[in-house]
Amino acid sequence: MKKLHICLCIWLLSVPVLLSQPVHPDLPQITGCVALVHARVVTAPGKSPVVANVITRNGLITHVGSNGTIPNDAYRIAADSFYVYPAFIDAFSNTGIKEQKEEQAQGGPPGPGNRSQRAPVDEDGNPSLEDAGITPFISTRTTFDPKSKLIEDWRNQGFAIAHVVPKGKMIPGKGAIVILSGKSADEAIWKEDISLFSQWSGAGGNYPNTIIGMMAKWRELYYNAEHSMAHLAMYSGAPMVSRPQYNRAHQAFIPVIKKEIPVYFRAPKIKDIYRALDLKKQLGMNMVIADAQQAWSLKEYFQQPHLHLVLSLDLPEDKKEKKTPETKADTTAVTDSTSQVSTDTVKVDPEKAAFEKRRAESYKEHLEQAGYLAKAGIPFSFSTMSGKSGDFSKTMQTLLKNGLDRDQALHALTVAPSKLLGIDQYCGTIEAGKMANLIVATKPLFEEGSMIRYMLVEGTLFDIEAKEKKKSESATNPSTAGMLGGTWSYVINIPDQQREGTLTFSVQSGEVTGKITLQEYSGGVITLRSIVVNKNSVSFSFPYTIEGQNIEVEYDIEISGESFDGSVTAGSYGSFPVTGDRIEKPN
Repeated sequence: MKKLHICLCIWLLSVPVLLSQPVHPDLPQITGCVALVHARVVTAPGKSPVVANVITRNGLITHVGSNGTIPNDAYRIAADSFYVYPAFIDAFSNTGIKEQKEEQAQGGPPGPGNRSQRAPVDEDGNPSLEDAGITPFISTRTTFDPKSKLIEDWRNQGFAIAHVVPKGKMIPGKGAIVILSGKSADEAIWKEDISLFSQWSGAGGNYPNTIIGMMAKWRELYYNAEHSMAHLAMYSGAPMVSRPQYNRAHQAFIPVIKKEIPVYFRAPKIKDIYRALDLKKQLGMNMVIADAQQAWSLKEYFQQPHLHLVLSLDLPEDKKEKKTPETKADTTAVTDSTSQVSTDTVKVDPEKAAFEKRRAESYKEHLEQAGYLAKAGIPFSFSTMSGKSGDFSKTMQTLLKNGLDRDQALHALTVAPSKLLGIDQYCGTIEAGKMANLIVATKPLFEEGSMIRYMLVEGTLFDIEAKEKKKSESATNPSTAGMLGGTWSYVINIPDQQREGTLTFSVQSGEVTGKITLQEYSGGVITLRSIVVNKNSVSFSFPYTIEGQNIEVEYDIEISGESFDGSVTAGSYGSFPVTGDRIEKPN
């Protein structure tokens, strides 16, 4: 009997793993080999789909082609109806990054009314480097959270790699290339200190807090770092030279001066770009204009060597005035004494009309920017820093409808960022020997109705459909209508202060949707996402922006009748207790 048992085990190990059940998103992968069988494979932008098998092992692509033997230990996916593409690369991002500890000390989570006090200064009136927002010595590792929900959110949109930078003010720190696998920081961080991140974000009540001050401070730091580098070189070769004084900010600038790493300058608006380019011209450093929203009129600049462009995936809203019956026309009845005929006279404000025309032109230029630059032959990548994962598909559809073609879009999300980050020998296309970063989609990418079915990130298989199904099943329990529907007031208890607002939930056709209002938030209401209901437990999140930085606010609450309590987590600002009561039931 024992011999039969051993033989049976050996036989089972020799049988290929078939796709009889979907991969569970929360279970460990039991084999390091995955085979996508008879898939339509697009190996690179501009290539037509070819039917092929793609085999991966231990994080690498080992075979791409119609021939070859599928290994016995492979987890096989019958991919006849699927399309396979190289996974996306985020060229500039805050994904997985927490706020720096120095900012946490200012007290409370982000939100209106949270004013920080002026920081202490030295005898010359200068604040510390941290209080001035100048921390070029900070590495991404110090604030990277590999378990951040945003990693999963962007991975579900097709991203496997991201160039992430710390959060902060004028010079937050140095960027790193990370793998969006959700593993530990040591496993996720691939290359450290590959860039220096800067932006036009002043230090509040401290120096430098103006554009002129920041430009002056940039020059001061750069020239002092050059001086320190020269002093250090003389000291190492001449014993009679005095010992250089160590300055961590200056030391962090030396790789920039040596042009070993570029400066990624976040410059959304055209004036931000001009100012960054002025610094580049004065100091001669290599620069990448990142998270750009208004670069279309500067195409000649981006034809220069050592200047690269990363476009923002945050498109502006169309603020076209909505016409109502009351605003369609201002009419005055003019009565003729003989004919009694009434004539409508429309009054038009010339200034308002000119403004509306310019607004419409600017909005159109935003939408056409990517297509315009691609047509001009200017390479660019995309940044998710100001974008939202839930808007990604819609954003790409909008760009495709306004001049960008599918091959150009795929190039900007794969080949272009891989070259920009110096990792094109490892990823960006589907080839044997490259990293197993793959998108498995139900239709051609960017086509209407196309959905991502699986993601492979360095060989780890993620079942997107199973994860979404799990969320959907939790959120569509029929009992949630009576338990969750309606409007609730809430109070967040923060030390020495409280935040109040309302939550509104509705259930239609089994789908739960919701919105939140925030105290003193001028933007109105925010749509909730990732709503999950499990019995009396409810969790959801929403994006929030503070001083140009995006965080994800997460709620976890327990409902008991007409009230609830739980916690609110605002990124690295911490968690705070929240309570609430239903104030209005659904109609």
